Amino acid sequence: MASDDNVIGDDPLVDGMELSIRLRRDFTVTDAGRLLATARRAYRELNPGAGATEADEMVTCAADALFVILEQAGLLGDAVDDRLAGHSSDGLATGGWRAQVVVGEPHPLSPRPRGDCLRGDDVFAIPPGNDD
Repeated sequence: MASDDNVIGDDPLVDGMELSIRLRRDFTVTDAGRLLATARRAYRELNPGAGATEADEMVTCAADALFVILEQAGLLGDAVDDRLAGHSSDGLATGGWRAQVVVGEPHPLSPRPRGDCLRGDDVFAIPPGNDD
């Protein structure tokens, strides 16, 4: 990185400090039917005893499908919370988490890093009209 001394997040660690991290991943749906079917299978794997009818009722839209896929991949959900909770003895207490699916992002991230995280604009800004 260049001589920028104003790196966000380079504050020294101190007791009582509240830390937040915002992660962003962009995806393109290339086969909606197959993705929905895969997400419903993932739902059943994550919820033993759930049948096809329950999976159909619980996974109905883009957000449902994406969250189930991310949970199965270990990026969201109880498994992640459990792993992070293991760091409490190391001085890191976990808090809550939130995630939001944004449809129609006008400036999607590139699959390959190209420095866009260092742009002057906010890559986490919600597109206008999606701030509900």
